[in-house]
This record gives sequence, C-alpha cells and structure tokens, in this order.
Amino acid sequence: MRTIRRLYFYAVALISLEVVVWGLIGLLRSIFSSRLVNTADVLAQALALVLVGVPIFLFHWLWTRRAAAKDEEERTASLRAIFFYAALIGTLVPVVQNLLAFINRIALGLTDVAASRALVGGMQTWQDNLIAIFINGIVAFYFYSILRAEWKSLPEVDNFADVRRLYRYLWLLYGLLMVVYGAQQILRFIFYIPVPTSLLGHVGREMLVNGLTLLLVGTPLWVYTWRICQDALPVSSPQGAPAERASNLRLGVLYLLSLGGVITVLSTGGTLLDVILRWAFGEAMAGYEFIQEIGGPISLGLPLAGIWAYYGGWLSRQIQSDENENRRASKKRFYYYILSALGLGASFIGVALVLSFVIDLVTSNAVWGGALRPRLAAALATLVVGLPLWLRTWQPMQAEALADHEVGEHARRSTIRRVYLYLALFAGVIGGMVSAVALVYQLVNALLSGKLPADFLANVLNAAQLLALFAVLLVYHLNCMRQDSAR
Repeated sequence: MRTIRRLYFYAVALISLEVVVWGLIGLLRSIFSSRLVNTADVLAQALALVLVGVPIFLFHWLWTRRAAAKDEEERTASLRAIFFYAALIGTLVPVVQNLLAFINRIALGLTDVAASRALVGGMQTWQDNLIAIFINGIVAFYFYSILRAEWKSLPEVDNFADVRRLYRYLWLLYGLLMVVYGAQQILRFIFYIPVPTSLLGHVGREMLVNGLTLLLVGTPLWVYTWRICQDALPVSSPQGAPAERASNLRLGVLYLLSLGGVITVLSTGGTLLDVILRWAFGEAMAGYEFIQEIGGPISLGLPLAGIWAYYGGWLSRQIQSDENENRRASKKRFYYYILSALGLGASFIGVALVLSFVIDLVTSNAVWGGALRPRLAAALATLVVGLPLWLRTWQPMQAEALADHEVGEHARRSTIRRVYLYLALFAGVIGGMVSAVALVYQLVNALLSGKLPADFLANVLNAAQLLALFAVLLVYHLNCMRQDSAR
C-alpha cells in the first residue's frame, strides 16, 4: 500500500514539475522572442501551465519531503531515487538538446547554409534555446543539490546506487548515440556525389555541419560519462555503493554495445558486398553511383565497427574478471550463442537463395540482367556474411559441449544451449511443415486439376529444396541434443 502511495506522489510530482518547467519556458519565450505569432494564445497557454502546475507540484513535492524526513524507509526508497534521477534527466537532456540546436545553427550560418537545415531546432531562435537552457539548468541544479545532500546522509545507499548506475549508463548511451550518428553523417557527406561532375561533398554541406556539431556535443558527454563509469570499477564509491565490476547492468550494457556493433557491421558488410557483386556481375553503374551506393553501408558500418572493437574488448575484460570459472564460461556462452543463431539464420537464408537462383535459372526464361543478377548478388552476400559467423561461433561452443571436464558438463546443461537447440528444432519442424504443405499442395493441385502451370516445376523444386534444408537443420541439431543427453 505504501509503495502505491509513494508511486502516486512521485509520479505526480515529476509530471507537474515538467508542466511548470515548460510553462515557465513558454512564458519567457512569449516575452522575449520576436518570432512568435499569436503571442496572446502562447502567453495564455504558458500561464495556464504555470498556474495549474505550481500548486500541484508543491503539494506533492512537499509531501514527499515531509515523509522522507519522518520515515527512514521513505528516505531510502527506490522510487525516491528514481524521482531524483528522472528529474535530472528530464531537465539536463533538454539543456543538451538546446545547446546542440544553438551550436548547430551557428555552424550552419558560418557555412552559408539555411538554419532550417539544422538537425534539431531549425525553426528556433537563440533566445528560445538560452531560455530553455536557463530554466532547465536552474531546476537541474536544485535537484542535484538536494541529491548530493541526500547521498551524504543516507543510512542505506543500495537503492540509490542502483538507480544512479542506471542513470549513468543512460547518459553513456545518449552521448555514444550522438557520436555514432555524427560520425555517420560526416562519412555520408564524404561519399555524397549527386552528379558525375561534382566533387566529393560539394553538395549537402548540412550533413557535414550537423555531424561535426553532434561530435562536438556528444564526444565530451560520452567521454565524461564513460570515465565516471570506469572510475567506479576498482572499489566502492566514497558513499559506500557496491563495486560496479559485479553489476549485471554494466554487463548488459557491454553486451548491448558489442552485439549491436557486430550485428550492424555484419549487416552493412552484407549490403556493401551486395553492391560490389552486382557491379562485378555487370550491372550498369557509373563511378559516382557506385560510390554513393557503397557510401551508405560504409558510413554506418565504420562507426559501429569502432564500437564493436572497443566495447567488445571491455566485454571480454568484464567476463574474465569473474573469478568463478563456470559463471565466466556461461557469460561467454551467452554472447557466442546469440551470434551463432544469427549466423545460422543468415547461412540458411543464403543457401536457400542460392538454390532458388539455380532452380529459376534452369527452369525459367528470366533475364540475367533483370531479376537474376541482383538475386545472386544478395544470395552470395548473405551466405558469405552468415556462414563464417556461424562456423566461428558454433564450433567453439560445440567443442566445449563435447568436452569431458566440468566446464563441458555445465555447457551441456546450460539453459542458453538448450534454448538454442530447441529454437533450431522448432524452426526445423515448423519450417519443414510449411515447406511440406507447399510441396503437397503443388502436387495435389496439379493431380486434381489435370493442368500444370508454367511455374509448376520451379515451385515444386523450391518447396522441395526448402523441405530438404529444414530437414537437415532438424536432424543436425537433434543429433547434437542426443549427444548432449548421451554424455
């Protein structure tokens, strides 16, 4: 009951706080901004937000202050910590966004590009941004001051430490997202050639300016928050928070960044290979068109390759820091099985596409330069990306499961391996059933109607090859499961 009451008061306090903040921002903007139209309407809305929001916020906020002063449980509650850090995010993120908009428009003006081409805040003024920064900054400073005082006097800090850890990693992801997007915009600008006679980057300068602005704002934010996260690793914080090294949240963020990096790199690598193969197979593609085609995957793949390389290394260190051998192997196993599943799926699709291409090439009159060339390029690109990934990740896991030592026993009994094998069995059974239905339908329909459609042979062979592939998938993983059980 107390938790529900606590949730109500803190939720209303947080929402009404945002109402008051943006009401004040709207009020000041209506006074100082010269670009507003229908100022009376804007002023009325701002006053309504402030006049309604202030008493509601004060009532609920003062109640939480009194409750925390009287009751130690209220004072150390997770919801109280969530409120403080949510208030900081709700005010500091607008500060960063308005700073980004302010710098972005200045940079665009210096390069003779319209301010409306800004990534954010293209229709705002410098007064709009400074007012939002000022109001949000004051409110953020107020709650930050209270939070610092709370940390010094809390009898139990575990709840606050958990929420603070989440707060830090949210900022890390926010800053890193700006860095990645900024780098992508700059690389995309380099590969931008609209017409054969243009130079690299001659048109689309806003991409370069927007990218540089994102890097200018996002890089210090990312570096600062990552340094804070790293500095918390060796020992507990001065306030007595638990060591960060054992944090599941940290491990989850490293998994997210590493897996997100490798998945993006592989998918963009497949797209890049598809373009190269289409060009190699004779598709008419001028030089500037080819550069633009490869520019998209390269601009996204390179930044994410850096993320994969950097945070993949930290993930390995995080896993190796676990002193328990079985737990350490389990963390590594989780990473490998996810990549193995992705590699297996891509390999299966690639093989199916190659076989389908061969069947259509033999049984139809399709034109090579029309549908067949891009199909072969896509099939080979998918196979070239997926098969090495599956072999690279599945073979170590299979070798570990076949070992006779204690780690092998844990590997065979691990939940992630069983989930992986049962998912493969599920895909084999369901996919085989669908393929079998399609095959039987073609045969029975031809038998009952007495007519053979023009694409009858191609449809039968495609259904048969899918049925065969799903059967191989099913038998192979069923055999792996039987080996695990036998051992």
